[in-house]
Amino acid sequence: MTKEEFANRITQIRNKLYKTAVLYLGNETQALDVVDEAVYKALCGYRKLRQPEFFDTWIMRILINDCYNEL
Repeated sequence: MTKEEFANRITQIRNKLYKTAVLYLGNETQALDVVDEAVYKALCGYRKLRQPEFFDTWIMRILINDCYNEL
């Protein structure tokens, strides 16, 4: 996966990530921060992802873990 592919995938699912974070946190401001943090962590580690077809599941898991950390 290249950086361009990463950016395109993030653009496609960013709204879904945000909605999930709002459901977990109940606060829109915190949700934005957690989404940004999850995207940053994914950007730092996307080369380690062995199966790019599971990108959506992988980043969602990062987001949910960050939501739990925030709570």
